[in-house]
Amino acid sequence: MRFLLLINALLCSLLLSNVAQASDTIVVRHYQHEARYQFGLKVLNLALSKLNKPYEIIGPKSQVVNEARGEAMVINGRYDLEVLSTTADRESKMIPIKIPVYQGLLGLRLLLVTPQLNTEISKVRNIDALRQFIGGHGLHWADLGVYKANNLKVVTAVNYDKLFEMLKKHRFDYFHRGANEIWDELERYKNDFVIADNIMLYYPQPAYFFISKHRPELAQQIEQGLQLAIKDGSYKALFLSHYQDTIANADLASRHLITLKNPTVPSDTPIIDTSWWLPQHKLKP
Repeated sequence: MRFLLLINALLCSLLLSNVAQASDTIVVRHYQHEARYQFGLKVLNLALSKLNKPYEIIGPKSQVVNEARGEAMVINGRYDLEVLSTTADRESKMIPIKIPVYQGLLGLRLLLVTPQLNTEISKVRNIDALRQFIGGHGLHWADLGVYKANNLKVVTAVNYDKLFEMLKKHRFDYFHRGANEIWDELERYKNDFVIADNIMLYYPQPAYFFISKHRPELAQQIEQGLQLAIKDGSYKALFLSHYQDTIANADLASRHLITLKNPTVPSDTPIIDTSWWLPQHKLKP
């Protein structure tokens, strides 16, 4: 009898231990599975690894979730987190961690164009000349207001992949892409597009981790992990290891910079330190 009681006690102890361990595990659910989000997920993994706690990052299953639907699902708590450009609306509906995930690199835009238009667009040297062309843009992307504010013409679509098909069919002239995004996209469409020579656009566009208000403790944990990664240099090392070749391939020093205003960024947004990657003389008026 004592033996059975001892066995039961041991089993209960193991069960309670497993339950406690499971409850200590930080679980993060997200919907951003596409290649353009992979660095953000690496930063998330780095931040969580600094906490000395078990964690699990769970992506979407098989379904493709567009940005608008995914964001709504973060807001209602079905997903826990997204990494996207900041806006006042997002900051009011979710918990922003105001540490720029891409160190401002997302705001540096290179232009995907068809080979036929490259020569013409590569001659653009100012915003007035750029206004003669039509850009492509995601309908729900936060920086759509940038192009309206700068009087730049755009054609929009809800579906990300459809924009490349529209560019192929000359529905618009260029597709501006973040310098951190464009190389993977060029590899996929190397038979159709080139990166326009001599030109780049820049506007402040910090991308943050936005956490569902249903998970305030997760926001605190990720911010703590990010601060630790910045302090010990591992975030900078990850950024440079991931983007050093990207920055070198872009040959930023040889490109003419057109700076755009970005009214979609809240006025109290911290200034981004771009000195890691952008030749600073390029930002001078």
